[in-house]
Amino acid sequence: MPLLKTRPSLAMKICAGLSLIILLALGSWQVDRLFWKQGIIESRQAQAHMAPIAVPTDTTLDPDMAFRAAYAEGTYLNDQEKYLMARTRRGNVGFQLITPLEQEDGRIILVNRGWVPQDYRDPATRPESLIEGPVRVSGVLRLPKEKHWAQPENDAIKNQWFYVDVNHMAEDTGADLASPYYLELDDTEVPGGLPIGGQAKVELPNNHLEYAITWYSLALTLIVMFVLYHRRPSGDKETDSQA
Repeated sequence: MPLLKTRPSLAMKICAGLSLIILLALGSWQVDRLFWKQGIIESRQAQAHMAPIAVPTDTTLDPDMAFRAAYAEGTYLNDQEKYLMARTRRGNVGFQLITPLEQEDGRIILVNRGWVPQDYRDPATRPESLIEGPVRVSGVLRLPKEKHWAQPENDAIKNQWFYVDVNHMAEDTGADLASPYYLELDDTEVPGGLPIGGQAKVELPNNHLEYAITWYSLALTLIVMFVLYHRRPSGDKETDSQA
């Protein structure tokens, strides 16, 4: 007698169908994220490789200017350094150094000069970084960010800043802002080697293709398992009579 094939129950079919829909949806979502992330990276790269412009002053904030190559001229107010806390580099804990750059009219542009190890927070330990006199610095424009729910509040008294609030920082400096943007410096070498510039994340991790392949592979595996189970014989049917 022919072997009988195992018929999946209705509950099994429903569970398998829902699981397949979920896996395919997750894979498709990761594909969408892949193209979204590629668009961001390409936009940042294009902005960062344009001919530098002077940091815009007396203007409103334009989100499309993020990561635009730019430069600024002025004099560092080294006694008004701000420390952007909890920043790591290659697994080492430190901070990013933000120094107001004073313009001829007394107003300031905030400049993120780069990363400094925690042990060098005291300016006396890095005297070469206290550049005096007029400078011209280059990097990319950055937009101030809103506080993330998981970030602590900025503490101007302790000089501990966890996100860039240009208005609050200018107020703490006692000067007026010349620009709503701040400038994040490139990796041009500086005296003494600190701060280490080039911390702007123009390149971003983009693992969404791998994630999409994973979800689609799981969906394919589910289909194969379902088909194999459906085709699995249930056993020989015993005969009702004997010869």
